[in-house]
Amino acid sequence: MRPVSIALLVLLTLLGIAPAAAAADGDVLKQFGMFGELAVNCAAPASSSNPHIFYLASPQGKVTYTLKMMDPELDGAFPMRNLRRLAPDRLQYQLTQRQSEYTVTMVKIAGKFRSLRSVRADGAVIIADGKFPKTGSPTIVFTPCR
Repeated sequence: MRPVSIALLVLLTLLGIAPAAAAADGDVLKQFGMFGELAVNCAAPASSSNPHIFYLASPQGKVTYTLKMMDPELDGAFPMRNLRRLAPDRLQYQLTQRQSEYTVTMVKIAGKFRSLRSVRADGAVIIADGKFPKTGSPTIVFTPCR
């Protein structure tokens, strides 16, 4: 760090103006309200037509996305990171799923959640404007299971 940067940091600290600490990913997830189990129908068991998703955080604030569809090729727990609120109704995060990295944007509408955008690290758009570009089908709307 250059001497000017260090001096500025010391001055800001003495004045009581410290850089804001980034919120832990788990805290961001909880504040957005997308914590715990979500499903299309919480009363029905997990299946390909009724996936259950679990957004959980460790005591250290690390977040995982666990998909349960009763399909061994799709089911699994995947690490999430760099969670941030883009707006009161939008959350963005990075997700490692199988061999790919994704940037995902979720939207909250009337207390329910759906994928708004998903882009693979190679630039391939998987979801755009809440729809799958190849089919035009909308993404699934998930309800929190309370």
